[in-house]
Amino acid sequence: MAENLEKIRPVLTALEIGDEVTFPISRLKSVRTQASELGAIFNRLFKTRTDRENQTITVKRVK
Repeated sequence: MAENLEKIRPVLTALEIGDEVTFPISRLKSVRTQASELGAIFNRLFKTRTDRENQTITVKRVK
């Protein structure tokens, strides 16, 4: 899997309901923080899933 080196905020803002994006686990704290902030600002709901085996974090927009 290729690492997603894009900036987190614009990628999460562009997600439509049902879309998901995967980042390297090294960006875990930043990804979760941005998902939480954007959810509050834009009234969206994001779910995160951590895959320790593949060392990734996946964010899915659910609302």
